[in-house]
Amino acid sequence: MIKILQKNKCCACQACANICPKHCISMQADSEGFLYPRVDKTICVNCNLCEKVCPILNKPQTFPVLQAYAAKHKNSEIKLKSSSGGIFTALAKVILKEGGIVFGAAFDKNWNVIHTYAENIEDLDKLRRSKYVQSDIGKTYQQAKIFLEKDRKVLFTGTPCQIAGLRNYLGKEYQNLLTAELFCHGVPSPAVWQKFLAENTQKQQITSIDFRYKRFAWDASFLNITYKDGSCLPSAPRFLFPLLNAKKGFLFRNFYHLYYGISNLYERPSCHECHFKGLDKMADFSIGDLWGVQQTYPALYDKQGISAIFLNTAKAKAIFNTLSLQTKSIDIQKITKYNPYVLTSVKPHPKRAEFFKRYKTENFNKLLKELLNIKSPVYECLIRLVIKIKRK
Repeated sequence: MIKILQKNKCCACQACANICPKHCISMQADSEGFLYPRVDKTICVNCNLCEKVCPILNKPQTFPVLQAYAAKHKNSEIKLKSSSGGIFTALAKVILKEGGIVFGAAFDKNWNVIHTYAENIEDLDKLRRSKYVQSDIGKTYQQAKIFLEKDRKVLFTGTPCQIAGLRNYLGKEYQNLLTAELFCHGVPSPAVWQKFLAENTQKQQITSIDFRYKRFAWDASFLNITYKDGSCLPSAPRFLFPLLNAKKGFLFRNFYHLYYGISNLYERPSCHECHFKGLDKMADFSIGDLWGVQQTYPALYDKQGISAIFLNTAKAKAIFNTLSLQTKSIDIQKITKYNPYVLTSVKPHPKRAEFFKRYKTENFNKLLKELLNIKSPVYECLIRLVIKIKRK
């Protein structure tokens, strides 16, 4: 029987809930908003399958990185619709054109992040773009297995721990399964995300949310929310917020900071002791932003977005050359220099416990400003300007 005695030992991959033959494991949110398994002991038969599939208790076989590339989609429109270089879309289209299924993270009607699947190109857009909230896996492992057993090709994307959970759940390698993991910094609390929406947006009027809106450039992206009347919040990238809209700029810039991992104020406890870091990977592909490209490979910079991609298996190498991508082989060390959390876990913010003690009853933005000691937007803008002048 699965027992969560230490919260840093559970990543909420939900392999245990998916494997349980008696359906006696449910996922319940704790006071921080993170899901943990809860066992109904009245119907549990102590088969211990839940412990056997746990990727923290039983880490699956890993794959060493074989090759690393800078890559971007050949289609500019697809790049603009993607968080970085459009690699997910390129992979997904290959699978869908062969009658396959693509699994990934999407928003539900209440703007919670859930795992689901697409069976056609028209449905693919809901899975595009990063969602900086831990997704609820639900029963997608079971669904993926059904499709695999029917000999349909499956692309399953997620965080490294979610891919590890899937592989343990399946129990064997499937030739028709392709997996892609993200360069994962850590997963923020779903409850904090909902708190932010409730206090800072007209939630019922929202039609779309883009955490990485690239109106100005890929590396100047920002959180953008669109309403039914066509209006948006905000209307400028973060480095222009202080000049154009100080109030909303403060809110959205600092939410950007938290969800992009600058503060580490409310990631899941297991993210601070992640079992899936390093260059031994869980998936066929590992995908992320090619941060630092202007310092390492300036000729490759593309303001519409560029990705870093690891090929970890022979299966990945075989399909890679069929993708609609522009690519260049690059040095792994130069990727990890600017993506350090590929290798190491994030450290919790010193005031993490205080934040979670107070966040439910206090104003989200005031609490953020206090705990992170955030200066006024104008002050911050002036400091950045001074730094840029000094660099020049």
